Amino acid sequence: MVSATVGERRGQRIMKVWVTGAGGQLGKDMVRILGTSHQTVGFSRLGWDVAQSGISQKLLAMDPPDVVIHCAAFTQVDGSEENQREAFRVNTWGTHQLAQSCRVLGIRLVYISTDYVFSGEKAIGYVESDWPAPINVYGKTKAMGENWVRKRCPNHLILRTAWVYGHGGSNFPKGIMQRAKQGEVVRVVDDQRGSPTYTVHLAEKTKELIESPLTGTFHIAGSGDCTWYEFASEIFRYAGYSPASLVRISSQELDRKAKRPSISILRTERLPEKGVDPLTHWKVGLDDFFAEKAVVKDD
Repeated sequence: MVSATVGERRGQRIMKVWVTGAGGQLGKDMVRILGTSHQTVGFSRLGWDVAQSGISQKLLAMDPPDVVIHCAAFTQVDGSEENQREAFRVNTWGTHQLAQSCRVLGIRLVYISTDYVFSGEKAIGYVESDWPAPINVYGKTKAMGENWVRKRCPNHLILRTAWVYGHGGSNFPKGIMQRAKQGEVVRVVDDQRGSPTYTVHLAEKTKELIESPLTGTFHIAGSGDCTWYEFASEIFRYAGYSPASLVRISSQELDRKAKRPSISILRTERLPEKGVDPLTHWKVGLDDFFAEKAVVKDD
């Protein structure tokens, strides 16, 4: 369990916020960012295994928070195909229990979801009103988690995001740079398009939303879009690596167990409708990532 300090903020009620999955890259930044204005406590899996029967009700009843940010998830996309039972246990059953407990105790629930709830067939990308149609087990478990949140906890925010990266764990930019540093030829797919999202920007927008009365489903991902190869090219440019060692390939060449959506672009209609700015362009997120990299020690 990790607590964050609370900064004074004139005119803003200080809330008690709990974050599941605080050991992950997004959870860490949620605790750090929310902790600047709210009494924030982060729980790793050891402190709060959301899939354990009865544990959410027991923990929340002891000292109910105002808000739970549910970042905990079984996020291994290929691993979900091999271990479907665990993926459903964490992403669906665990979310069902948490949503039920939050409703009973009057707690607002924020569920972090994914672009993988969509099929990837819509060329212009997806907005909040598009119907989910996942094509892999991971996406199915997250879509079912969304449904339980809607059914069990009316006071909720479902925040779909995509291609998340930050300083607190393993992710695409860090993996790309590590391979380039070792002198490898880096092969990256160029037939999947999405919306890279910096964890700090996502946490800041989450903070803005929980300080508002809004409920429902919102897409929070970096504006604009790119392929994984185009994303890698920008990373190479920022890090100063030679583009000659970056090679574009097709998804078929990777031969992964789980099928990936070819289009993972998340656009938002609901944020502007509610007077809330979308996230900045994904290149701004990458710029901020490298700016902070100079002062943040990566795990």
